[in-house]
Amino acid sequence: MAERAEVDVLIIGAGPTGLTTANLLADAGLSVALIEANPGSGDEPRAISATDETLRVMQHLGIMDRLAPEMLMDTGARYFGLGGKVIADVRPGNPRLGQPGKSQFDQPVLEGLLYEAATQREQISLHFNTSATSITQDEHGVRVAATRLGERSLGYNGALAGDSGLQSAPPENSPVTELEFNASWVIACDGGRSFTRRELGIGLQGSTQVERWIVVDLLDVPGNPEPFASFHCNGTRPAVVVPGVNGRRRYEFMLFDHEDGQAMISTESITKLVTPYQDISTVTVRRATVYTAHQRIADSYRSGRVLLAGDAAHLMPPFAGQGLNAGIRDAVGASWRVAAVVKGEANESIIDDYATERRPHAADMVKLSKRIGWVVMNTNPVVTRIRDAVVTGTRVLPALNRWLTQMRFLKQPHYTTGTVTSALPGVPHLAAEFIGRSLPQPDISVDGEKTKLDELLGAGWNLMEVSAGHRLVFTDQLGNTRTALDTGRVFDTATGTVLLIRPDFYVAGIAPARERQALLQSLISKVPALRDFDTALRH
Repeated sequence: MAERAEVDVLIIGAGPTGLTTANLLADAGLSVALIEANPGSGDEPRAISATDETLRVMQHLGIMDRLAPEMLMDTGARYFGLGGKVIADVRPGNPRLGQPGKSQFDQPVLEGLLYEAATQREQISLHFNTSATSITQDEHGVRVAATRLGERSLGYNGALAGDSGLQSAPPENSPVTELEFNASWVIACDGGRSFTRRELGIGLQGSTQVERWIVVDLLDVPGNPEPFASFHCNGTRPAVVVPGVNGRRRYEFMLFDHEDGQAMISTESITKLVTPYQDISTVTVRRATVYTAHQRIADSYRSGRVLLAGDAAHLMPPFAGQGLNAGIRDAVGASWRVAAVVKGEANESIIDDYATERRPHAADMVKLSKRIGWVVMNTNPVVTRIRDAVVTGTRVLPALNRWLTQMRFLKQPHYTTGTVTSALPGVPHLAAEFIGRSLPQPDISVDGEKTKLDELLGAGWNLMEVSAGHRLVFTDQLGNTRTALDTGRVFDTATGTVLLIRPDFYVAGIAPARERQALLQSLISKVPALRDFDTALRH
């Protein structure tokens, strides 16, 4: 007889997206089960770039104090053209969200910290060595059948597994146990080869990149890393070099059609590829593998009570560094909505807003990654010369040069449809630009002490009034208020208004301060819980 478990939400897949989703749902007060086919969190350094939005989420999950020392913070990119000439230095503009715009991290470290955070949240039940085998659902919930190899396992931190002596997997002759999970909702974060996506018959749009790349991750690299990744668009064998802290460094080299992938990751081949960039004799090769990037997005992000997130929903080349970051945005966008529906705070129609908001932006990131890849990978001698001339030529056009060098081509999410509402009459045009964007997180002053803005936000929805004298007044759903000074004058354009802030820190709407009741009413049809907010304000 199958072992059974009843939970609010089942997460399938314990990568960074799945672990982030589980932690966020637990923090919202839901019971969560997480199943993962592997025996522990990942130990492969795949994703390597984190945006300020991702780090803001890690800040709220309480792991930034341990993650930051393992990161190369506030990095940019340097592009080298033909002959090794620098054609562009690229760095994100002024950060808005309280963290550096772009930083380099080590995925096993991040994933291990997220795993440890999950083990510390009592609402999360972990099931490693466990694979989903079928999914059935009706209007009331989802039933997921699964099998577990060996005894019940809570998993382990893959980043530390090499030091712990833990076995990588249970013996093949271990007993198999049938499991049954009954959940109100399922969020599938089970990767590019998603079982869930196939089981539900959800197709993928897009293509597979023709070009193959070798990824070589090194340890024990001496010296202090420079704060930028190097893109060698040399027209012969394009390469990317990404630095890290604590002796980590990544090299990526494009392969040609006639080259054998396995032969090219031999010790002799790797030495030949890396030597032009550094001495490889004293370093350790952590990993060498061949990958072919995909440019695909799921036809749908939802099937009934099952949502797709992360690589299960979209696959993109690595050149824009957006794969993991898009997955973390999915985790946040899905989790707060599911939590609101489970707790009776929002109507189920709000779930559809998840795809309405996230899918177009993910599609844009797939396209951008493909375009950057074309710039980097081009080996046509005529095209590469033209490319170099065009990029360097932007220096005589300041606006275009800022667009390129400050990474303005990397569009931040701006939701104009979904769980947002139009600005009410009387809101200045510049203030209306806050709607649908992530709320800035500057340092602000509370009783003369500097603190990050998010420290003043309560759980759930918040109102933030911007009044004269750069004064900010925060009100949570219980009617609690806190006051601060916007010492950086970030919100001056919104003086005299009130902003409605969603649980994911996006601005849902804005109104003149005297119209806050009307602002709440504009979204009450989707989020009835705002009526309680309204009542608290009246008292």
